Amino acid sequence: MENFEDLKNKLVQAINESSDKNLISKLWKLVNMENSNSVFEPQSIYESEKPMTEEEVEDYFREEEIILPPAVLKMIERGMDDVKNGRVYTEDEMDKMDEEWLN
Repeated sequence: MENFEDLKNKLVQAINESSDKNLISKLWKLVNMENSNSVFEPQSIYESEKPMTEEEVEDYFREEEIILPPAVLKMIERGMDDVKNGRVYTEDEMDKMDEEWLN
């Protein structure tokens, strides 16, 4: 087993090399907990996350413009025309065609 000084040095080195704010915060609370008789409660997930700025919220929820190729637009228009003019099948009709095709 490692001696106490080596363990302390490794812990200090790990803390110094860490950029995980949440981890360092938890370690600090743990150290403070040992020095008091209070009950330690885990940090809420909402408290551990940095709130988004208004700009980040707008970027996150911004709608993207989707540009479809002309061939795809033509297929969609043709399908809409089929629906408009009643050139469609019911689900039952499709199931019957599937069964006939599989036999």
